[in-house]
Order: sequence, then structure tokens, then C-alpha cells
Amino acid sequence: MRHALLPLLLPLLLSCPAQATSFSITYTGVPVQAQTAIEYAAGIWSGILESDVPIKVHVNWFPMGGLALGITFPNGRKDFATAPVPSTWYSTALANSINGSELNPGENDFDVYLNSGTSWYYGTDGNPGNSEYDLVSVALHEFGHGLGFVGVSKKEGTIGSFGLLQASDFAPLSTSFPWPELDTLPGIFDRYLKNQLDEVLTNAQNPSDFLGTAFTSNQVYWNGPIALAANGDNSIRIYAPSTYALGSSCVHLNENSYPPSSANELMTPFSGAGDSNHWPGPICIGMLRDIGWNVAPGVGIAEEYTVPSGLMVYPNPAHEMIFLSNNEHSARTTIVVSDVSGRTVLAASDVASMDVSDLAPGTYIITRTSEGQRAFGTFVKE
Repeated sequence: MRHALLPLLLPLLLSCPAQATSFSITYTGVPVQAQTAIEYAAGIWSGILESDVPIKVHVNWFPMGGLALGITFPNGRKDFATAPVPSTWYSTALANSINGSELNPGENDFDVYLNSGTSWYYGTDGNPGNSEYDLVSVALHEFGHGLGFVGVSKKEGTIGSFGLLQASDFAPLSTSFPWPELDTLPGIFDRYLKNQLDEVLTNAQNPSDFLGTAFTSNQVYWNGPIALAANGDNSIRIYAPSTYALGSSCVHLNENSYPPSSANELMTPFSGAGDSNHWPGPICIGMLRDIGWNVAPGVGIAEEYTVPSGLMVYPNPAHEMIFLSNNEHSARTTIVVSDVSGRTVLAASDVASMDVSDLAPGTYIITRTSEGQRAFGTFVKE
């Protein structure tokens, strides 16, 4: 049972299969017993995601009153050499994983603030008391934001925007790395947000009243095919309450849709005393795959829904032709190529290759459907 709900705020997204992810964590004022719980949470993420580049995290123990249990500030990069989508911010943890080498030497990948005034439960068994907040669960949630489960939306008055967040929006908290000039550009997370009419929000005028209305419509949804498949093709609702909440709106799963005891509750905006969840859930893992993360083999097998197996696509990047190396040939097999906005750009039946020479440069998603089973692949067109 939940009690005295507090928001888990996250303000900002800034900026081939690999090895299990490792974390390098530094602390300011964090008790030793809390460090054990935080590192346990990091270990859960280590078993899910793959990256050749260690993820650098700084955790601050800070009195935040009744404001929040935790707040995370991800570092970020855009337009790096291997960026799948141009003019788009990626958390540096994800950007480094995609790039295969560090893009932000000397800087942390994300900063986490945890409320030192909270009645924390430091154990790792997921059994907090009725008046305690499970630190493993909260740390797991905040690390999820730092890994890229976050966008750069904002609303002032009636105007909504992507990429206008300022450091002053979160004073007195600050980052250990330079605050970037976001240049009204969205994050990769934002590019998968749509409204009830299936209109992709990053295609709208930015900034605009249209975005302001969408951000507070209670009708924002995720448009990524892997997460949707992980959710049994059911819609995935994003938290977008009628009053915009900076750091909570449009960067969490909807609270009422994924309540306590749901397999997908971890990345909702609220956590209650006595509550615990030590697994991100199939939707979250699918969303991380949608934005570009590789996950470890077997992740998802114990989930309510499994993440679909991959479809091998080569060459990648591609110029003229792509080939599907593990395609299942059948008269009932269909291949659909869509862009990151979900728009179908190519479709065929029972093929092992496709001509992509006429496609615009960018990242594309291939969906193969055969005998009711689906698999996904991605490729970059240069």
C-alpha cells in the first residue's frame, strides 16, 4: 500500500552488442549504508544494458524538504559522429554507448540528488517498513532517467517547448558539468511522443500553444515499436497532467495506467512509503531499446511481456541496399520500414533485401511480421 506520495522528479535530457555496463559512482555526503543500496540499483541496470563505456555518476545527499525523493540531471550530446538522429539530444550514457567511446571526458554522465530528509529503507530485499521509502527503488528510477528515460519539454504560460530548459529552472540545484545550450532541439525520448491523434509532437511548431496544450492534455503516448510490442501492442500512456509539472510531465509513464504492483510502475512519477520495485519492467526496457540502447541477451524472458528478438540488418550504415540476414521466408511474412516518427516509408512481402537508395538520411526501424510473431531491426541511411 502506498502512503504520502512524493514526486520522483527528473528535469533534463541534455545532451553493436557490447559488454555488460559498468558504473563508476562518486558521492557527496551519502551515508555508507545508502551507498550500498545505490550500488545495488546500479548493478540491476548493469545486468540489463550493454555498453563498452563505463557510466560515470555523481550522487549528492541533499535536503530537499517535501519537494521530491530524487532529482536527476543527465549530461548530453547531440550531432556526434555516430548519432542515429541529427539535431537531437542524447544522454551521454547512451551517446557513449552508441559511439563506442567516451564523448565527455572529465565530465559525469549524470548527477543524482537524493533527499537526505527522507525516511529511507537501505536494505536490498525490497521490504521497507510502512513509513519507509525503498532507496533501491528510487535509485533505480533515477538512474533510469540518467540513462535517457527523459526529455527536454517545458511549459511557460500557454506555450510549450522542447529544448528551452535553463539551469535557473532548477536552482538552487546545479550540475557538475556545463549546462548546454539546448538550441530548441528535442531529445531522442521526445521524438517518440505523440498525441491522441497520432501526431508526433516534435513535428509541431516549437515553441507553440499547440505543444502547451498537448503537454497538459492527459493524452500523450509513446510511439516506439519495440516498447509497444513489449506491451502486447497496447498503447503506452505518458504522464501529462492538466497542470504541467516541470521534471515530471512528459518524462514518466502515466501513474494511473501503471499503479503499484504493476510490472511497469517503476518509471511513473510517484513512489509511496512501503512500496518497492526492483525491475524496470517490459515497457521501460522496450522504450530504452527504442531510443538506442542494446540490452543483454535474455533480458525480458522473466517479464510479463518479452522484448522481441532482433532482425539483423546489413550493411549498417547503408547507402543503396540493405540485407536481412536472419529473415524467415514465408508467403505470410511482411517487412515494413518506418522512420523515427512512425511513418511507413517502405513495405514488402517475403524479401531478403530492400532498395533504400531513395530514403532520406537518418535512422529507420524495420518490423518483420511472420506467423503472428514480430522482430525488429534498425539501420542508418547515409
